[in-house]
Amino acid sequence: MAATVLALTLVVAACSDSKKPAASPASSSGASVAVASSSAPECARPHTAGQTTETLDFQGQSRTYELYVPRGYDGTRNVPVVFDFHGYGSSAKQQMFYGNFQPESDRDEFLIVAPDGQDGRGGRHFNLGNESGLQNDVTMVGALLDHLEATLCVDARRVYSTGMSDGGAMTSVLACVAADRFAAFGPVAVILFLPSCNPGRPIPFTAFMGTADPVVPFDGGPVHCCGGALVQPAPDTLAKWAAYDGCGPTFTDEQLGTEVRKRTWPGCKGAETTFYIIDGGGHTWPGSIDVGRLGHTTRQIDASATLWDFFKSHSLPS
Repeated sequence: MAATVLALTLVVAACSDSKKPAASPASSSGASVAVASSSAPECARPHTAGQTTETLDFQGQSRTYELYVPRGYDGTRNVPVVFDFHGYGSSAKQQMFYGNFQPESDRDEFLIVAPDGQDGRGGRHFNLGNESGLQNDVTMVGALLDHLEATLCVDARRVYSTGMSDGGAMTSVLACVAADRFAAFGPVAVILFLPSCNPGRPIPFTAFMGTADPVVPFDGGPVHCCGGALVQPAPDTLAKWAAYDGCGPTFTDEQLGTEVRKRTWPGCKGAETTFYIIDGGGHTWPGSIDVGRLGHTTRQIDASATLWDFFKSHSLPS
């Protein structure tokens, strides 16, 4: 399974001229000591607004990540966090542009964090298992979340994960092994349910995938790149998540447009599972820029806005 996860795709080839302009450099200050009084803020960790490239010292190596701090962040109130993981061969900067949660972040005040994977066989990607010579990125994400909680005002009950392709694989793995830190999950273009998956609680889970994906087959089979790992049919994988959440076996498809179906399952116990099927869609992020060689990008739904609407209705159990 580690090999399967590591081989899962993409390549968001956002060209350099399509990257989001860099924001002015931010400088984070250390945590302030709040005065013990009834008027003290719940947090005192200011940070300049905008997008910056940050580093984390993890097990002796410098790991980079993109951080977006919304305009309304004042360092006195805890806010949610959305982790957004890039695809195989892509980068954190490209995923910040491609996923583009910034309008939602500025409106509703949450942090966006996009870690960089590691350079290895086939290009930059996340090591979700035991790939030789690379750090374990699942462990790195836990350390990064610890760092964010120590340096920014983070609502630890409202931390979420999404990602494109290889980043969708990362999100799926976190749903299985880190459900104590992340409240809800939303992979795009790669969706997994690990054989040993047992998060210990119902998992709010939503996903997006195109039926004409030229890289990761919607109906299962070998991935058309990266070693040709086998993947399960996406509908079967979502059905497994629905079953884990105690949903009924008979789904309903709601037609949201000529290209988009929303699949839901009835009677879920404690969490909901939803699946956005993009009929004719490629290996792409719905609502984002076109990446022609990766197939059709629908404009009938905005994955980022839809994901945030899903995330903000869920938090970790008290």
